[in-house]
Amino acid sequence: MLIGVGNAAAQNADAEALFSEAEQLEAAGKIPEACDAFEGSNRIEPRAGTLIRLGQCRETQGRLVSAWSAYKDALTRAKDPAKRQVAEQRVAALGPRLSYLTVLVPDESRIDGLIILRNGKELDAALWNRAAPVDGGVYTIGGRAPGHEEWTTTVEVGAEADKASIEVPRFKELRKLVDPVPDLKGPTTGGEIDRPTPSSITPRRKIALGAAGVGVVALAGGLVFGMSAKGLQDDAFALCPDPEIACADSAAAQDKLEQGQSKALLANIAYGVGAAAVIGAGVLWFTGAPRSEPARVGRATVRPIVRPGYSGVDVLVRF
Repeated sequence: MLIGVGNAAAQNADAEALFSEAEQLEAAGKIPEACDAFEGSNRIEPRAGTLIRLGQCRETQGRLVSAWSAYKDALTRAKDPAKRQVAEQRVAALGPRLSYLTVLVPDESRIDGLIILRNGKELDAALWNRAAPVDGGVYTIGGRAPGHEEWTTTVEVGAEADKASIEVPRFKELRKLVDPVPDLKGPTTGGEIDRPTPSSITPRRKIALGAAGVGVVALAGGLVFGMSAKGLQDDAFALCPDPEIACADSAAAQDKLEQGQSKALLANIAYGVGAAAVIGAGVLWFTGAPRSEPARVGRATVRPIVRPGYSGVDVLVRF
């Protein structure tokens, strides 16, 4: 139920428009939107009447501390005795109903550069270890400090007359990177080094694995073609055992021989491609080693070879 405060309309045009919109939203039962509009009007032009209406709206929302704060602000601005009386009554009525949250920061948890956050906003050090009035709800309490792990937790505060607290622990210290100090009289000594181990599968080695896969497939294809060529050749000799003696199936035998030669050509090409891919994969693997591993630099040269009765590739690798 609204408490009459007389003419609370703001004088600034923008503030007055927001104030009127807030009243319409409130009448329509859209309380969160109405409260936001009252708050926007007050930001543009702070007035006691607007603050009282904002406090009433926050009370309807159940946000008692926000309402109490609005009434307190209204007291500092109210010149009208009626408005001042309303604000005083509501401040007194809400005081015993407020909830409080205490963020405890023990001495052993206080480290250089410590920052405590409440719902993502920095909590002033003056509020550490002090019960601060807050609206009911779930709060995220976190903290950070140079050279230490970040910390976060949540705490739930009741909507009315609750007293909650959360204690900040001492943050874990991050491990420091210390470069080794060379000792001219003996082996290298120094502090503990916490460095990530580089992955042995570098981008170049990934390419090498792909090339190796292609090589295996090509070699397998060459084997298939070679076996097929051998089978066709055997079939041709079975039809005509002696090529110098004419036979009734000479045409069929010749056809099988030609097919066998074509298969043999494909087998040679597949073997050449497979061998080149496998050797290239080996070169990429060795040259693609991470910096922590010794890498041998190699160079491969691949030349196609075509001559009567043979087709393939010539691979030359230099390290």
